[in-house]
Amino acid sequence: MPDFRTLLVFASTLFLAFVLERLPMPDILDWLQPSWVILAVTILVLRAPTLFGLWLSIPLGLMLDAERGSFLGLHILIIALHIYLLQVLYKRIVMFNFIQQMAVVFLLVVLQQMLTYWVLSVLTNSTRPVDLWLPALTSALMWPWVYALVSGAMRKVSQA
Repeated sequence: MPDFRTLLVFASTLFLAFVLERLPMPDILDWLQPSWVILAVTILVLRAPTLFGLWLSIPLGLMLDAERGSFLGLHILIIALHIYLLQVLYKRIVMFNFIQQMAVVFLLVVLQQMLTYWVLSVLTNSTRPVDLWLPALTSALMWPWVYALVSGAMRKVSQA
């Protein structure tokens, strides 16, 4: 069981991810918005795979559904699939270097974007195919920075 300071770092990581997810951006840069919550879930599952499991998908998915005004349960399923794939590939991802981890993050975010795109295109008529690749690319480019920041915070907490 992690101590209070570790849980505080994890909770602040999720809070910051949700704040950055709703960060207002100009229309031209809106397509480049990384999937901050997916990045936060990835780092949490990779740092503590036994603590953060599939149960994490329910509250985070409900909060994302409420935040974006999407269909109830859409993000729960997407985050649950994301966490499941991370837990299946955990030992491989941990052994990868940063370039390979960036590629895995890119593929996982593309999968998340494609599932969202498919569900929304089936249920509604509004689709924007440009949203499929650019958030995944910027999420993959942000991965080393997010990993370094959260790992640095975890090291500081464990030393104190």
